[in-house]
Amino acid sequence: MGTIKSFEATVLAVAETEFLRDLSDTTVLAFAGELLGAEWSGSELSAVTVRQLLLEPGRVADKDALWRHLVAQARECGGAWTLAAIGMAVPMLKRTAAIAAERFEGMRKDDLAAEVLAGFLEHLAVMDTERPGVCVRLRWATWRAVTKVGCADAAASLPNGRASSMPPQLPLSHPDVVLARAERAEVITSAEADLIGMTRLDEVCLAEAAECLGITANAAKIRRQKAEARLVAFLTGKPIPARKDLKHARVRGDHQLGVSAAV
Repeated sequence: MGTIKSFEATVLAVAETEFLRDLSDTTVLAFAGELLGAEWSGSELSAVTVRQLLLEPGRVADKDALWRHLVAQARECGGAWTLAAIGMAVPMLKRTAAIAAERFEGMRKDDLAAEVLAGFLEHLAVMDTERPGVCVRLRWATWRAVTKVGCADAAASLPNGRASSMPPQLPLSHPDVVLARAERAEVITSAEADLIGMTRLDEVCLAEAAECLGITANAAKIRRQKAEARLVAFLTGKPIPARKDLKHARVRGDHQLGVSAAV
């Protein structure tokens, strides 16, 4: 089983050590206090101090504004700002690696940590920061990137080339792979796959996921219900209902679990 502590000897721990060592002084890199809220107006804060505040509930007024600034600076300046972004995200990245270690037991922890960091940096460079929920979407994008690697590694380790010579059996499919297959088949959209994955597999609450999508929690709930109705039909071989026929769709019972109930 993976735990956060089990990743203390990996590239994530090395990055965190560099972050704590190099960015504890505002002469190296400073955040304007206004980014954190009125309480900090007129002051400059080090990256290490900002991370401490981010980890304390309610201390940062607008986390999205802070992350938008951080991502923009990392893209434009690189160097210390990229290290700052990694350092801010390390607690999240360690949790992601720990969850991945439980799902992909065959992968070495240092390899998993490297994939987590690579996935984070890849999406840091390209994600849309104008949409709400910047940090949550970064976490989910990182998780999906690691999942693809983990599933590929697991498939490659099957004996006698089964991964390439045999069609995948549905009961053995990983939930994230199921979502990817449904997305490729255009049964659900990428946004719907993210919504289902975040709330059903990654334990992100519906309100937080709704914030990522820029919609209300009730709208997110309805959107998920409609997407899961199509997904369950796809997985069980039934006719996939047209979107216009799902106006009053409600998915209950085992089917409400969507991905996990069908695999």
